[in-house]
Amino acid sequence: MILSTVILGWIGIGIFVTMLLTFMKLIKNKEHGFLHLLMGFMYAMWLPLPFALYFELEQELLFTGSIFGFVYLLMLVITMGFQTGHIVHIVKQEQSEVWDERASWMLDTFSSSFEGLANVFKSIWSIFLAIAFWINEEITMAILMSLFSLMIIYYLNNLINVSTIKRIKLTEKLKPNPFIYNIEALLFFLTLMIYITMQL
Repeated sequence: MILSTVILGWIGIGIFVTMLLTFMKLIKNKEHGFLHLLMGFMYAMWLPLPFALYFELEQELLFTGSIFGFVYLLMLVITMGFQTGHIVHIVKQEQSEVWDERASWMLDTFSSSFEGLANVFKSIWSIFLAIAFWINEEITMAILMSLFSLMIIYYLNNLINVSTIKRIKLTEKLKPNPFIYNIEALLFFLTLMIYITMQL
């Protein structure tokens, strides 16, 4: 299982790097839908990773964390699939005030709080990973996962802000930033992929 997970995982990393290298060209050509399709495939490549890590670390408590990790990845695959079709449909439509309003509403439905909840699940997974690595006396990985788990503060803040009518003043300044989301995801999965590759 580890070998197939490693192969798929690095394919996912490769897709991420490819998107970074072609991002400006895709945006220029209005291929936002195709970009989300690639992201869907990327997250799908990482679906086996939570359970591969569970079997590798052999810590019973990590099984619970692996469920959170798997659900996180599955949620992102689903939302990227929905967003792909929706974005392509938007681009093909003639722009109008009514359609713009409808498009914004649908995108908020497909992303926003849905992706925010998924990222909270990822942070919970990273907490369980940190504990499992600590128990196994793999201190470096335990520290790295602990640092990633701190992102739960940022993700919870954004989730609360998009899920409440009256926003909390203290949390309004921390606004969702796609750059932070994507770079954190890349570093997180790159760290896990390097670790599990070294176990072969």
